[in-house]
Amino acid sequence: MRSVTEHLDIILESTNSLEPLEVGLLGSVGCVLAQDVSIVDEGTEHVLLSRGTAISPRHIALIAAADLGRVSVHPRPRVVVMTVGSDLCNPGASDDLRPDINGVALTGAAASLGAMTFRVGPLASDENLVSSAIEDQLVRADVIVIACGMNSDDYDLVTKVLGNLGKVDFSRVSMSPGGAQGFGVVGPDSTPVFVLPGNPVGALLSFDIFVRPLIRRMMGHTKLHYRTIDARLESEVQGTLENTDYIRAHVTRHVGVPMVRSIEHDENHPLSGLGTADSLIVLASGTQRIAAGQIVNVIQLDTQVDE
Repeated sequence: MRSVTEHLDIILESTNSLEPLEVGLLGSVGCVLAQDVSIVDEGTEHVLLSRGTAISPRHIALIAAADLGRVSVHPRPRVVVMTVGSDLCNPGASDDLRPDINGVALTGAAASLGAMTFRVGPLASDENLVSSAIEDQLVRADVIVIACGMNSDDYDLVTKVLGNLGKVDFSRVSMSPGGAQGFGVVGPDSTPVFVLPGNPVGALLSFDIFVRPLIRRMMGHTKLHYRTIDARLESEVQGTLENTDYIRAHVTRHVGVPMVRSIEHDENHPLSGLGTADSLIVLASGTQRIAAGQIVNVIQLDTQVDE
């Protein structure tokens, strides 16, 4: 069984930033600079923006001040999100089938990073159909993310299909939730492909821990991960001992000190915490219990905080 760090290292070692291209100023918003932008004033060069800057509207003023009509950026990666399962349907489309939570949630997660997204599915549980759909998407995909429904047979189907299309490794990662992970490459361009757990909580956690850093690296970002902080526990938390546990939580401040509270099991519905969690308490493998008042490592999921 792999550790989270080992699995993440394998993913990031396989990926580089996308090749830069020149775009007009208005087309650069949301992209990452692949060059320094500088201006010469009285014989002295001043760097206005450094390579790696994520371009926002205010940065365009500085690029224009440097008298540049076009600028070199890393393009936004094209992310195809596919879901497989005959028991799935588009939300609101049927009372007899399960809504495709993973399809819409993962597509939204990729779009929030600035990626160009394409949602495919849900696809029926048919080997030939799934195989053809993946091959069709290779022409427009820099990354493919696949998730299934709750039927384990669909995961086996995807495993078989990808085994015929490329080199994809399916393994157990010592994390909870989301231990079942698949990653590899498919097609003539060795397109990265992820296979995420069917449970929406595990799928979204897997996206945050594994897929998000890869997309940010493709975009040219130097900071790939969410910000982490140390915070004091408001109440006791328990882990699974053998895994790295990610516990949905909420962070507040008390006299300037970060405080964190688990919101697992706060609500009757198992998905309720997805909407209220702004952070994740991380319990390293081998940890069974941490008492209230102790300091824990926390991942801040709020994308507005400094990463």
